[in-house]
Amino acid sequence: MSEMNISQNILSHRKRIGFTQNELAEFLNISKAAVSKWEKGHSIPDIGYLGELSVLFDISLDELVGFSPDLNKSQIRQIYNEFAEAFSSEDFEAVLGRVRSYSKRYYNCYPFLSAMIKLLINHVNFTEDKDPVLELAETYIGRVLEFSESLHLKEEMVFYKAVILIMKEQPGEASELLKDFNLPKLPVSSVLAQSYLLMNEPEKAKSTLQIQIYEGVIYMMNDLTMLLHSGLYDDLDGVIERGSGLDRTFNMKSLHPNSILNFYLAAAMKYVHDKEQCLFYLREFQECVKNLFKEYYIHGDEFFSEVDQWIADIDTGRDAPVKIGLAKEQLIDVVENSAVFSAYKDDISFKNIVHNLKKYIGGEKNE
Repeated sequence: MSEMNISQNILSHRKRIGFTQNELAEFLNISKAAVSKWEKGHSIPDIGYLGELSVLFDISLDELVGFSPDLNKSQIRQIYNEFAEAFSSEDFEAVLGRVRSYSKRYYNCYPFLSAMIKLLINHVNFTEDKDPVLELAETYIGRVLEFSESLHLKEEMVFYKAVILIMKEQPGEASELLKDFNLPKLPVSSVLAQSYLLMNEPEKAKSTLQIQIYEGVIYMMNDLTMLLHSGLYDDLDGVIERGSGLDRTFNMKSLHPNSILNFYLAAAMKYVHDKEQCLFYLREFQECVKNLFKEYYIHGDEFFSEVDQWIADIDTGRDAPVKIGLAKEQLIDVVENSAVFSAYKDDISFKNIVHNLKKYIGGEKNE
C-alpha cells in the first residue's frame, strides 16, 4: 500500500544534486551510516534534518516525504483493492484501524473518502460489531457533504446515507431522505450525446449512450431481482421472463454475472414446487457462478465496446467491489444447505449442480 517514500526521495535527490553519501553526511554533520540507513528505509530523519534536506534539495517538505493531500484515481483504486483484500484475509479490527489512519491522512481528498465509505458499506457484514463501522462511514459522509463542492459526490453521499439507514433498520428516515430523488429522470445522456454529435464527435456520443444503457441494464436487473425476491409482483412468469430476456439480450451471465446470479437463485426458490423449472433456474445460477469465478472483472463486450475506459476511470476500477473469494462458502451453502431445496437433496440432478458449484468455486468445501 502506498506510503510516504522518504528513503527513495533522499536517494534520488542526493544523486540529482551530485552529492555522495559522505558529502550529504558532512553537510548535515552526521555519519555516513545514518544517511545509508535513511536511504535503505531502516530509519527516517528527525524533523530538523528534514528541513535542512528540503532546503538543500530545493523542494518542499511534502515533496521530500512523498506526501500529497490528494490521491489520483489509480491510487484510490489501489488502496481500495488492497483494503478489500485485507478484509478477506486479516483481522477485521486491524484493517479497520488502517482505514481510519489512511482516511485521516487524506481527510481533504473527498473522492478517497467516498471510496472508503463504499469499502466500509461493502464489508460491514464481515464483522459482528457493525455499529462502529457504520458510524465511521457516517462521519466520512458528513465530512464530504459539508466540505466537498462536487454535486456528484454530494448525491453519492445521500445515497450512501440512505443505505446505512436501511442497514440500521430505519426505513422511514431512508425514504424521507430519498423521496425527492424519486422524480422523473432527465435525459442528460441523450442531450450530451446530441451535443457530441453536433460537435462532430461521434465516438464520444456512442460512449455516452453505451454507458447509460450499461448502467440501466444492471440497475434494471437488480430491481427485477428485488421484485422477485420480495414477492412484489402480480405475474411471476412475467417478472422472470423479463429478467431472462435481459440476460439473453445483453448476455448478462457473461457481462455481469454478479448482477444476475441472485435473480436466477430467487427464480429457483419461487419454482421450488416445480422440479423441472426449479432445476433449470439453478443451472442458470450455476452458470453465473462459473463465469464469476473465471478471473472475473467488470468489463464491456462486443455491444458495449466503449465502456471499458469509463469503467477504468471509476475510482474503484475494474475489480469487483467485494473480493468474490469471500462469498465462496455462501454460494455453495445457499443451494446445498438451504431448507428451500431440501426436497431435492437426494436428486441426482441437484447433486450434480452442487458438485459443479464446488468445482467452479475451487474445490470441495471443508466439512
